[in-house]
Order: sequence, then C-alpha cells, then structure tokens
Amino acid sequence: MKATNYQGMLLPPDPNLNDLQELAPDYEAMLLSIMTVLADRYEKTTDYPFIDTKLDLLTGKDFSTDDLVRGRPTIYGWIQGRGLEALAGHCSWMRRRGLNKDLLQRLETILKEVLQSIRDIRQRNQGHLSFFMTPKGEAFSLDDTGNRVIFTMEKDSPYGTTDLFSAKGIYKAACYLGDETLVKEAVFYLGNIDSAIWSGKFVNDQKQLDPKNPVEPRPGHFPHGSFMLQIGTAALLAENGDRNAVEMGLKHIRHELTHYINLKNKIPELQEYDMWEAIDCDNQPYRNNGKIISDPGHATELVGLILKFLQTLEKKDLLEAKQQKECHKLKGIILKVFFQNFKNGYRAGPGGICKSYDLVSGHPINTDMPWWNLPETLRVAVLGHNVAENVNDRQHCLSIFSKCHNAFTRHYVLPNRFLMAVQTRNAKGHAIAVIPATPDADPGYHTGLSIIDVLNLFDSWKSVS
Repeated sequence: MKATNYQGMLLPPDPNLNDLQELAPDYEAMLLSIMTVLADRYEKTTDYPFIDTKLDLLTGKDFSTDDLVRGRPTIYGWIQGRGLEALAGHCSWMRRRGLNKDLLQRLETILKEVLQSIRDIRQRNQGHLSFFMTPKGEAFSLDDTGNRVIFTMEKDSPYGTTDLFSAKGIYKAACYLGDETLVKEAVFYLGNIDSAIWSGKFVNDQKQLDPKNPVEPRPGHFPHGSFMLQIGTAALLAENGDRNAVEMGLKHIRHELTHYINLKNKIPELQEYDMWEAIDCDNQPYRNNGKIISDPGHATELVGLILKFLQTLEKKDLLEAKQQKECHKLKGIILKVFFQNFKNGYRAGPGGICKSYDLVSGHPINTDMPWWNLPETLRVAVLGHNVAENVNDRQHCLSIFSKCHNAFTRHYVLPNRFLMAVQTRNAKGHAIAVIPATPDADPGYHTGLSIIDVLNLFDSWKSVS
C-alpha cells in the first residue's frame, strides 16, 4: 500500500522556517496513514482487543503466530501503554484540526476498548502490568531456552517501566474521554510510581532482545530512564492544569542535571554537557571496562521532554516567580546539552544517530541507528529554536532539523508500508532485523507524538508571522 498525498520532501542544509512549514502536508499524511493501518489491523480481529503492530517492516508480512517473541501470542505492555497515549494524542490533534472524522471515530472506539483491556489486565495483576503478557493477561518471562515462565504479580510487586508507560497512557486516554473518575485513578497510579522511583523501589522490567543493548538491572548500575520519562508525565499533568506537576517535573529535571550531565566540567576527562546513561553507588558515571556509556538519542529525548514541559507550564500559566527564573535558566543549559550530545551521536555518512557512544574515547560503541531518536530530535530542534536566544543557536537548531528530517525521510520512512519507519539500520546504512526495544512497530508514540508537537509549533509560527 502506498500512502497518498505524501511527497517525501527534503530540506536544504540551512533551512528557514518557511522551508520547515512546507513539510506539514507530508507529516500529516504520515500520521493519518499510520493511524489508518492501526485501525485496519485492529478491526480485522474482534477477539484481540489490543493494539496490533506485529508487522515485519522489512518484509511487509505479519510475524508468525508461532513466534513467542514477535507474534501475537505475546502482548508487550510497553506498546499498549505507549499506544494508548499515542491514540489519545492523535485523536486530540485530529479533532482540533478537523481531520478525517470517520477515522477519528474508529480510533476513539479502539481507544476505549484497548483502555478497558489494559485496565482489566491490571486488575488481574494486582495493580501492575508486565513487559511480557499473554492475551489472557498473564505476566511471564522467557527462560534460557525461549520458553514462557508464567509468574504472579502481587500488590507489593515493584512498579516498573511498563507500569509507567501504562499509567501515562491511561491518564492521557482518561483526559481525552473526559472520564474524571478514571483521571483520578490514573493520577493515583502515577503517584505510586513516582514514589517508587524516589524510594529506589522502581525497576526497569524491559527484557533484553538485542545482545548489543543490555537493559536488565545489575548491581551498582542506576540508569536515568525513569527520571526522564517522569518529566514527560509531568508535562501531561501540567497540560491538564495540575499545579502539582510543576515541582514534580522540576525535581526530576534537577536530578538529571545533577547526576547524569557534565555541568561545570565536574568530570574533567569528558566534554562539558556530555550525558551518561547510568551512575554508580557513589553517584559517579557508571564505568564499564573504563568506558562511560551514553545514549545520544536518550539525551536528545530528555531535552525534548524538558522543553515540552517548560512550554506547557508557560502556556498554562502555572509558574510562580521563583520557578520562572529557574525555568529561564534551564533553557540555556539544556540547549547546550542538546547540541553536545547530538554532535556525539549523529553519523553523517549513513544518516542516523548511533545507539551508544563512549564518552571517554569519543567513539561509538553500538553503531546501530534506531529510528525513534530522529523524530524525537525533530521535536527538540523546533522547541529549541523557540527558546534559543541568538541567531546562531536558532539556525543550528534548524540545521539539525534538516539533517534528521532528511535522514528519516530518505532512509527510514517506507512509502510502500503505510509510511511507517524501519526500526533499525546499521553503520553501513542497511536496514537490519534488530529489535531496539520491542519487535512491535511503533504505534504512533515516538514518531507520531513527536511530529504532532512539531506540527503544533508550525501552527504557532504561522499565527505570529
């Protein structure tokens, strides 16, 4: 299937705002195409009330139902939670823009049904969700031979990353549907997760599906991911006018800046504004055989979430005078974090951002380039342009946008596969069957929600031009 109304426009190396705004029809076509395929796939099976993106984008075929990792017998809690947030975000955008009312109605039905499915599974699991689940809602892991090991979740089971994604999705869906009772339920869920993060009882429940991407917990290794994601949570809460979100988000930002970013040259052997993935028991950068590992995509994602949070606080007029000063100072700092870590990660030759980078040697470690960090960086670039205080920084943001847009359009977006993006490419630029987090294709989370924020910024530029 080839999406209509998509031209695959590219940008000059140093674009202006008008050049960027010319991309809006392509981006709109991309989002609507992806949402249409989500709706089509969901409606094909009445006995599978889950978001289904179990599509091999390299071949165009569905994964086999016999495949316990890739096939439909495994429900990924991450995808369902992210998918709920994405569905609600796309519905809000489509309703605001008056786009495709028939598709909007279909998506709203799917949103309600998937929301109910996830709430039912959470109830069966004593208030939790798991990375791997069966369609019946059973949590499981895989043993060394690849077989399922079902386990029971209890009320006092630790909250994990799947809970965080799911709580955000439930909250966003409840806000869109205007269900105040469910909004309160989701806020309580999010509050429990936040408490678990700060008390050290939160776990990353992601299971490693790529040998080059170690993700499971290990002693003395404390990654920043949950703090970063909670800045996104705070932005969602702030969008709904929750004043408690202000200090919640700022607390997570302070923690990230203090522990994971090289401010004031506190680690002299590194570059200023470098960001590392984890700290050790002494709150120092975690070292693995002398290497300090950074994920440049995560660094730019962090900057995007911070900028979105700050933009939301200003739009909703939630800041007190003291907080305004802190937020103004933050903008200049994190823009420098963006520039430094993009420089570390971007590979101009193949066009993409590497998965991991050694800050000590200044060389990539995992040279694979996942798709998700490019749309995330597009969001950062336009948000960064809005807060940059000088012409050079503004143009630098636009130039980065051009690099990422052109790489994404040329090498990742598949016009003959619904304008979805191939998940991973290697250092030679070839698409490869490497799973960045889950084999399920993106349900509009990294790509769609990032691009919706880009389109919203385009609209704001028009209104002041």
